[in-house]
Amino acid sequence: MNWPTKHIFLACHDCGVLQPVEAAGVIPADQALEENEDFACFAASHATHHTARLVRQGDDAASDRPLWDPMGTLTFQATDGEQHYIVIGRRESIEEPRTYRFAPGELDSPTSEVEVDDRDLRRGLDRQFFPHTLRPTKLDRFISVVHDVVSHIPPDDLEIAFDAADDPAVSVARMPTECYQELLTRCTEIFDAWEWPRVSRFLRDNRGEDGLLALRVRRQLTQLSA
Repeated sequence: MNWPTKHIFLACHDCGVLQPVEAAGVIPADQALEENEDFACFAASHATHHTARLVRQGDDAASDRPLWDPMGTLTFQATDGEQHYIVIGRRESIEEPRTYRFAPGELDSPTSEVEVDDRDLRRGLDRQFFPHTLRPTKLDRFISVVHDVVSHIPPDDLEIAFDAADDPAVSVARMPTECYQELLTRCTEIFDAWEWPRVSRFLRDNRGEDGLLALRVRRQLTQLSA
């Protein structure tokens, strides 16, 4: 995932706050000037305190809002080379820069689970048969089979197509070919001969990362005690 966070910080251990250290040439000149001024003020304010450089560890992070929302509060891990710290970045208003606080602690390795959108999948297949209708029991069996097929997919084996804009913890991937073939085979046991052409067309049209069979990989970070 591409997270909008800084990577190097000047940390004040006395106050528990951080200030990003921007690398020259990485950001636009006008923004760099503003952030250099912020850094200079921070360094001067904490000159007599216990300060150190912290470096962000990895790309794992958590956000309480969608990635595109600048008001989102970000949580990630950093280190000074000896100890691990949890960093929390937030802003009070859109006009103000994000401020960062830190405390000793670690984020556990992220766990992932693979999901599908049951409601949209059920509605989409039902709509495929309009003006006819599918029996609710068949829709239930279909959703159950999809869940069973998806439950055997290792999240780390999926090729992520993009991150979900509405949920910072979710990435979207295409259903692997072998899983799709298994789903096709098992669906033949659910649907009657007259239903199968519509079902197979629905599955074929929705197997991509932008279709209703798209897999949603939800990643969860757990904060460990310090």
